[in-house]
Amino acid sequence: MPREPPAVLPVSLSLLRHANPWALLLVKEEGYPLATAALLSERYALKSDEKPFVRELLGRKRNLWVFRCDQRRFAGDFVVVDMAEPRPARRRVVVLDLKMGAPLVLGGGGAGMQLTHAQDAVDGVAARKGLIAPGTPYVLATGGKDAMLAYLGA
Repeated sequence: MPREPPAVLPVSLSLLRHANPWALLLVKEEGYPLATAALLSERYALKSDEKPFVRELLGRKRNLWVFRCDQRRFAGDFVVVDMAEPRPARRRVVVLDLKMGAPLVLGGGGAGMQLTHAQDAVDGVAARKGLIAPGTPYVLATGGKDAMLAYLGA
């Protein structure tokens, strides 16, 4: 039985320069064969204003680490971790779902099913040693690109 792809993949500015960065990560970090990685990469594809959002966020806020969520898991679009706090258990974590032009809503309202499995995405980040502690609390947020950038201090 094939293994399930990761719930999240890390995003970096350098990675965003590639046409299909997700296939590269799935090969490098997860050990998938290239053909399989290419097929799985569509789960992480950036749509509409997602790429401009993440590019702007990472360009403005170097202390924030961003992880792309597997879009088939209903775990949101991104997990954002504020690495400014040195203690992993105290780092601020936001699971967000972008909604074009929408105002900021905290608590997951307006996301429909899209944040149902947000805990899976947070667990995926926690599985990466030293980033956040298992059980770290998180905030659910929905909203448009500009509202989300403002909320995250960018």
